[in-house]
Amino acid sequence: MTLLEQRIDDDLDAFPVDTAAPAETDRPRRSRTTKRALIVSGAAALVLAVSAGTLVSMTKSVTITVDGTPVQVSTLSGSVAGALHSAGLAVGEHDVLAPVAETPITDGSTVTLNHGRLLTVSIDGVQQQIWTTARTVDEAVAALGIDTGRVQITADRSRQIPLEGMTLTGGTLHRVSISDGAGAAAALSLPGATVADVLAAKGITLDADDTVTPALESAVTDGLAIAVNRTVVKSVVVTEPIAQPADVTTEDPNLNRGTTAVLQEGSPGSAAVTYQVTTVNGVESAKTELSRTVTKAPVTGQISTGTKSTLRWEGNQVFFDDFEYGVNWDGLANCESTHNPQAVNANPSAGLPTYGLFQFDLPTWASVGGSGNPMDATPEEQIMRAKLLYQSRGLEPWACAYAAH
Repeated sequence: MTLLEQRIDDDLDAFPVDTAAPAETDRPRRSRTTKRALIVSGAAALVLAVSAGTLVSMTKSVTITVDGTPVQVSTLSGSVAGALHSAGLAVGEHDVLAPVAETPITDGSTVTLNHGRLLTVSIDGVQQQIWTTARTVDEAVAALGIDTGRVQITADRSRQIPLEGMTLTGGTLHRVSISDGAGAAAALSLPGATVADVLAAKGITLDADDTVTPALESAVTDGLAIAVNRTVVKSVVVTEPIAQPADVTTEDPNLNRGTTAVLQEGSPGSAAVTYQVTTVNGVESAKTELSRTVTKAPVTGQISTGTKSTLRWEGNQVFFDDFEYGVNWDGLANCESTHNPQAVNANPSAGLPTYGLFQFDLPTWASVGGSGNPMDATPEEQIMRAKLLYQSRGLEPWACAYAAH
């Protein structure tokens, strides 16, 4: 029995109860039990009404801002901790709560809860872990005091940091110059501890044959000049001429001396040549022949020269009927000696005495291999030496050069 029921029973005991049998004409009286039930019901209703009013007067409306988002909470609690409990919120070890959990609250109080997030920060490969209540990368960078003028962060600065945290990577910016291939050097500000890092930050990729100066593993310092040498190795096929071979000359005893006959015209050939060509920044640096295929064979010229003597004597005069080298040798001999192989001009107007068909002086005769006196040589040797002289000096030695045409 509750305390309220006990008090009601005590009140009922104070009222007299008639236990005599009722007269037939009397209205029936309510029993004691019925009265008790009515009183209990009325009293309970009164208690509930009073309690409801009390609860309403004790309820507080509190604003809890969680990571920048406000949440309205109704609570009967009188402290910050109770309000958080009413909202189903827990405070972690690295969270920041203001005011503290034990702080009393009233209707309209405000509470701020910022969750801690674990950041793994790696700058130039040096890694550390930091708890922060920053909600964006930009806020975290500012809170950590990172100088964005000297350090480049790779993440989007406006990106939200999830509750489970994230990794921030970055590198110290260096002023460097980069020349890529044949292009002009460009001054840039890029992050990276090594040359390889800097090139990656610029988005420069290397092929297998490319080289870099200084080496990829070299440390980067401000003012460093980096050269990327683009090396291309490829095979090319070119057509190259093959020189015409020297003509082959054969003697023909059936052909008059001083005349020639072309038996076969000579011609150059050609070949397809495959080269491995290496270029560095567009400039050829090496060329190696890989193969050669003759596509047109060269042709050797075949020439016959006459050896049949055309020399003829008419009295003491000799005639050759020879026009080798385009020279009318009979015309020259006629003017110089009237075709007389024994002719002597002992007193020329100028110079030394001259002898024979073509009037050699002795020094000139010796210069073309002659010995002794020209007029003592055979007509065949005299014209042979005359042709040797012509080959070295033309018609200049002869005063009768005009007659050789």
